[in-house]
Amino acid sequence: MADSVNITENEIKLVQSPVIAHKLQEAGKAVSKRIEELEIDKQIATVETVKSLKDLRAELNKELTDFETQRKFIKEGVNNPYNEFETIYKVEISEKYKLAIDLLKDKIAFVEDKVKSEKKAAVEVYFKELCVSEKIDFIPFEKLRIEINLSTTEKKYKEQINDYITKVVDDLSLIKSTDFEAEILVEYKLSLNVSNAITTVKTRKENEKKEEERLKAEQRVNRINFLEKLGMQYVEITNAYEFNADVYVTLSEINNLSKDKFTEKYHDCEAKIKDVKAKELAAKPPVNGNKVATMESPVTVPALAPVAAPVLAPKVEAVKEVEPLKKASFEVTATMTQLRALGAYMKENNITYKNI
Repeated sequence: MADSVNITENEIKLVQSPVIAHKLQEAGKAVSKRIEELEIDKQIATVETVKSLKDLRAELNKELTDFETQRKFIKEGVNNPYNEFETIYKVEISEKYKLAIDLLKDKIAFVEDKVKSEKKAAVEVYFKELCVSEKIDFIPFEKLRIEINLSTTEKKYKEQINDYITKVVDDLSLIKSTDFEAEILVEYKLSLNVSNAITTVKTRKENEKKEEERLKAEQRVNRINFLEKLGMQYVEITNAYEFNADVYVTLSEINNLSKDKFTEKYHDCEAKIKDVKAKELAAKPPVNGNKVATMESPVTVPALAPVAAPVLAPKVEAVKEVEPLKKASFEVTATMTQLRALGAYMKENNITYKNI
């Protein structure tokens, strides 16, 4: 039939729309009336009525099947000509065009990919040369996330790279001016965010300092407790914990000695104190006849060894008015013995003082 229609070689026309004869509206009304008259919603299902209900269902199914058979026949009659047409259309037209278009697409892509590849290579060479000149060796080209396309010029890409590297150079200059250059640089190389790197390290250092101070204070208290258990007492003028003139530990040693050095110092003091107590015990007269006090006997902690006699304060002639007090600050460099003597002198003469 298509051959009898006047069409050109490149035209496709629908010569005649399918004509389907039916009276579905009238048939629909009849179906509605029939189902209403059956009053199915009022039917009661019981053992006695179930057979009649099944018979009615079978009758309705048969009527629907008659309609469905006619519908499918119509559909097949309408679809067959189109299906035959579509099969010929795909073989003769669309598949041939698609094959040619895909072939052209591949050829175009090959050329464009080559152009983009060459552009990327040139841009990457520029990036590497710039990094070498600025002594930057920790940024891979991929980190820039530059998407190479055909429309953006090579010059534009190079300008972007130059701006990027300039920012990195500025960041590195800023990092060099900080107190923790190495640690901030480690953080910066991970994120390339100078603000975040500086903040991260600064916060870490502040937390570390707080923890160090807490541990230092805890260590100081523990060391003082150990010394006091040995019977050592704090002497302000010498700024030390003393047992006698020969056995003492200064606050500076308490605060600054390493664990090993302080342990060594502590055991040395412990041994000397035991030796002093043993000698005192041996010098005591026998108790209860021939019995001698043992190390288990209670031992009173001896007072600090006598210090050199204090220098006498110069005598001052009595005056009618009380001389006003004056304040003076100074630093003394002396031996422990001299410091004890100085302390005794100041106490003897009612001079108040404090360590600075």
